[in-house]
Amino acid sequence: MAETATWSARAEQARQRLAADDIAGARKAAEAIVTDVATDAERGAAHLVLASCCDKSGDAAGALAHAKMAVAFAPRDPVAHYAHAELQETAGDKPGAIASLRRAIDLEPRFAQALRYLGILLGESGDANGAALAFEQALRLDPDHARAWNNLGNAQRTLGNLADAERSFARAVALRPDYALAAANLGEVLRDQGEVARAEATLREALAHQADKPFRPLVVLLAGLLRERGVLDDAAHRYRQAIELAPQESGSEWFNLGWIMTERGEPEQARAAYVRARGVDPGDLRSLFGARLTLPMIYADGAELASARDAYAAGVAALERELPAAVWGLQEARVLDGLRWSNFFLAYQGRDDRPLQAAYAALAASAVDSGAPHWHGPLTPRPARGGRVRVGFASAFFHDGTCGRYFRSWITDLDHDRFEVFVYHLFPGMDGVAGAIARRADCFRTFGGSRARPSVVAPAIRDDALDVLVYPELGMDACSFGLAALRLAPRQYAGWGHPVTTGHATIDAFISCAAMEPDGAEAHYAETLVKLAGIGTRYESPVMPDDASRDRFALPDDRTLLLCPQSLWKIHPDNDALLAELLHANPGALLVLFAGRHPAITDRFMHRLEREFAQHGVAVRERVRVLPQVAHDDYLRINLACDAMLDTLHWSGGNTSLDALACGLPIVTLPGAYMRGRQSAGMLELMGVSELIARDRTDYLAIARRLVADVAWRHELAARIRGGHGQLFYAHGAIESLQILFHTGVAPA
Repeated sequence: MAETATWSARAEQARQRLAADDIAGARKAAEAIVTDVATDAERGAAHLVLASCCDKSGDAAGALAHAKMAVAFAPRDPVAHYAHAELQETAGDKPGAIASLRRAIDLEPRFAQALRYLGILLGESGDANGAALAFEQALRLDPDHARAWNNLGNAQRTLGNLADAERSFARAVALRPDYALAAANLGEVLRDQGEVARAEATLREALAHQADKPFRPLVVLLAGLLRERGVLDDAAHRYRQAIELAPQESGSEWFNLGWIMTERGEPEQARAAYVRARGVDPGDLRSLFGARLTLPMIYADGAELASARDAYAAGVAALERELPAAVWGLQEARVLDGLRWSNFFLAYQGRDDRPLQAAYAALAASAVDSGAPHWHGPLTPRPARGGRVRVGFASAFFHDGTCGRYFRSWITDLDHDRFEVFVYHLFPGMDGVAGAIARRADCFRTFGGSRARPSVVAPAIRDDALDVLVYPELGMDACSFGLAALRLAPRQYAGWGHPVTTGHATIDAFISCAAMEPDGAEAHYAETLVKLAGIGTRYESPVMPDDASRDRFALPDDRTLLLCPQSLWKIHPDNDALLAELLHANPGALLVLFAGRHPAITDRFMHRLEREFAQHGVAVRERVRVLPQVAHDDYLRINLACDAMLDTLHWSGGNTSLDALACGLPIVTLPGAYMRGRQSAGMLELMGVSELIARDRTDYLAIARRLVADVAWRHELAARIRGGHGQLFYAHGAIESLQILFHTGVAPA
């Protein structure tokens, strides 16, 4: 409890006994003052002592009663009001405590301790603006108070002022280098601004001061950063360290460890980690989904793929039995956040995913209906008053990458006069793509780091009263896939950034492109299928580097280089024999691949390839080059250094094909049964080079053989591809069709 500024001799004696922990003596001395002839100020001081005596003795009601008497006898004593505030908060009366602190500060504007306390209570009450003002006032009086700087940073972060928050947290750390909480906050806000390297350095430096017992939030944050940038083994070590520090609180760490095991090609270990996560935290539905639905990234062969698919179907059936009991009794936020799961790897099995996606979506819907039903109810459209249509876009991929390049123009090209644009940025950091989107948006909301949860994002979206909500790539990010199970706008659409049906009844239409969909494609989607013209977007051709060479990547000059740039998990086992036959028939050709995110993934894939190649007399180590993953400029240089691209069966190139065609690289492709296996074919058809589209497997091999042997034909194709760029890049027709859909709700003819 606070100390008074002035005391009479008798009151000071009572206070000193209290300080010496002589509660009985302090109580006796103070009671003597209260019952004797004394000034009001002296009685007020005595009641403060008695309040402290009661507080120390566990008599909360008595403490509060004496604090009220102290204020009554000494209404102009700021310390009395401060002490009253402490006891009001203890009693659960936070508004009363705030009012008492405001009175204390009115009486003594330089009362820094009261300002700091007020800031804390305002922050806890949701008034981040008021909290920030209180901490700023306190710091003007006492600028070297590290905790106040940290608390100011928290308020600024809540307000979205990340740069200001960074400065405040950094000041707290500078004042107290061992201030672990402030260092964790600084690392987190740096991460949320996309300053990953600085965030990691901050966290590592803070942990270096804590060799004996690391501050657990620092360990968890560092593990997350390492996982995001693919340093999976170190991330796994850090998560295990966090688990050891607090086994009883380690549900999230076990869950994240499970995801790392998946990325390392260890699905059984991943499932075991999810089971451990559920044991620690039965209320986290994600671990239940993970234990039942985890899929391998790389399959040994087609038989293993079929077995994994059967196991997935069995997992869905098990969840139908288990999920109702798991949801029962959960708070709404836990239900919503528990839906952060995505069946990402299912789409790479080359089968019709509609039944399985719809079955999973029905599970998610049942969870919402049981634990958060008002998030499923229909929403009444805003009255049509001739104003702009309010369109929202939610994604974790509004940055320079496949989806950012594909769908940026869906936002930036919308007519300002017709559309009011809201953007929900679900991943921390800004780059050129995010900046362009933010400049177009009428409202740009960021939800980086721990705030990218349905329980946080969903209310913000619904409060914006959208007419239309668009998810460009449902299935690639767990948060957005969870949001898609909710009704947040009267009309909700999915784009083809992850080209497979969502299965969700809450998604009203799936926006694809006419050039890539087969006849009868409507049967592949649970949603209404909308097909935009061409490739469905205005895609900007990348800027070509002018210094591409084979030497730069240790590639031989005397071989025909056939680039197969897909992520290894996208290369279905059905491709192996095709690649082996192609290389066997073309001894001068070299296959160029990219390594996986973890060495174990690359090793497992190469072992599979080696087994198949050996049956065709092809030596993998001599005929295949596996390059490390590289930045986009270097990726384009590799395209420029190669002679042709080999598209993959079942899952064709999308952004990889656009990059290849931008480089003038011929692509041989065999269209699949579903849109995700027909993207390259659609692009080639638009550009007028359909002779690269194979009719069947034999034709694929024949086209590839000619690409290897006929240099003049390759050069002719490259020239025609470059000449046809106008049909593929910078096309505007699809955007107008998109605007018609957004404005009317009716798909353009």
